[in-house]
Amino acid sequence: MRTLLRRLLHMMVVFAASGILSPVAVAAGFDLHNMWHNRCAECHGHSGAFARKFLSVSEGKLLGHHHVHDLRQFLTNHYAPDHEVDAIYRMLWAQASSPPRFEEECKCCHDLAANFVRNSLYFCDEGLCGRESQQPIHRFLARHRKLTSEDVEFFTRVLDRVANEVYRP
Repeated sequence: MRTLLRRLLHMMVVFAASGILSPVAVAAGFDLHNMWHNRCAECHGHSGAFARKFLSVSEGKLLGHHHVHDLRQFLTNHYAPDHEVDAIYRMLWAQASSPPRFEEECKCCHDLAANFVRNSLYFCDEGLCGRESQQPIHRFLARHRKLTSEDVEFFTRVLDRVANEVYRP
């Protein structure tokens, strides 16, 4: 089922790129990063920087400085659409609990991770693949910039997470 949804989303992105569908129509309901950019960034900046600066993960829970006990309720009361609260919570949790390595090591060539995913990656039968190379991203990364196997594993996980936040059903 998940593979089918990924293929459908990939087709929608291809149709949007070819002009058959409006890119706004494709992204409006699916892309968490676009939603954050359009609804939250004016006050809170980039989601990753916000999460790392103002949120923390303790005992498996995402905690805010002001709303320690129930961040999900705070998100609900703070203009997040009800049906997106859990997805936003998971995105912020992942960002707060991981180092900003993509920004520090990759952004100078590849822009923000969400933009890189939108412009350069898609889901294929083998997982996340590069549009230009047509290779699974983990295979490509194994030969990219002399990355170690640990680096390849880290960046593959990050890009897969971001892709699942960008290309959501």
